[in-house]
Amino acid sequence: MILLFGFGGVGRTYAELLYQRTGLRLCAVFDSGGGVVKKEGFTWEEVKELLKAPRGAVSRSGVGRPTSVEEALDFCQVLVDVSPPNYDTAEPSLSLFKKALAKGMAVVTANKAPLALAFHEVQSRRLFYKATVMAGTPLIDLLQGLHPQEVLRVRGIINGSTNYILTRVYKDGIPFDQAVREAREMGILEPDPRLDLEGLDPAAKLVIIANTLGKRITLGQVERETLSLKGSVTRYIASLELKTGKAEVRPISLPVDDPIHVDYTLNSVEIVTEVNIIYVKGKGAGRKETAMALLNDTLKAQDHLRQ
Repeated sequence: MILLFGFGGVGRTYAELLYQRTGLRLCAVFDSGGGVVKKEGFTWEEVKELLKAPRGAVSRSGVGRPTSVEEALDFCQVLVDVSPPNYDTAEPSLSLFKKALAKGMAVVTANKAPLALAFHEVQSRRLFYKATVMAGTPLIDLLQGLHPQEVLRVRGIINGSTNYILTRVYKDGIPFDQAVREAREMGILEPDPRLDLEGLDPAAKLVIIANTLGKRITLGQVERETLSLKGSVTRYIASLELKTGKAEVRPISLPVDDPIHVDYTLNSVEIVTEVNIIYVKGKGAGRKETAMALLNDTLKAQDHLRQ
């Protein structure tokens, strides 16, 4: 039984896929206006009614009964968080993760903030977070499978929104400000575009990558430079040196023949280990891509809880 915390675009896509692809059910759904619960789980017909509810109006949908998160935590088994990130305090999600884990629940998240600010406080075998980095491309699964190889460094393009903007400038010849407006109109920038344009989103992802590889850093330790043009082909590069813990996000001039070069919303990462150089390329954003990653982690979480 799933507690879904966040019912925007990704949350609604996740709910649809959960019922279309698995036999699992939602037992509680929360959005910015509150939540509803049904201990035996919502039917697909009831979920379709929830999907018709306006944003922030789940608690007034007439489906199930209004509830608090605290009550829902008492009988749901998996918490799935797709709420917007709060990079100041990570709340309310950070406290919610801690409560869920303390009750023996599993936590599945696409919300980067709790991990970027307090990874060590919520680290658990019952925490599943592949949707936080390169959503539709299983980078986290790969990183977790590298042990005991020593990873020396990681660099990559891990923010699809800014990569789209920069590609439109160099490849399609439109002005930078126009490309930013276009990305905002398309909905591929964060609701607060500073998270993308000032490097906060890729910095959070870099923190998650580092901690996954055993290097304990937090968001405040990542050096960030605001997006700007640096030559004819600019790319917003996130880089991490594992030995020193040096982590940074900067715009640089990147040759088009560099192995990590990709265009538009694609992501690309280079992982240098003691025995190998690994390249991962693929979609790093998208409602369905993110929802699919969450769904895969949900199934893993259910399997783990059965053990």
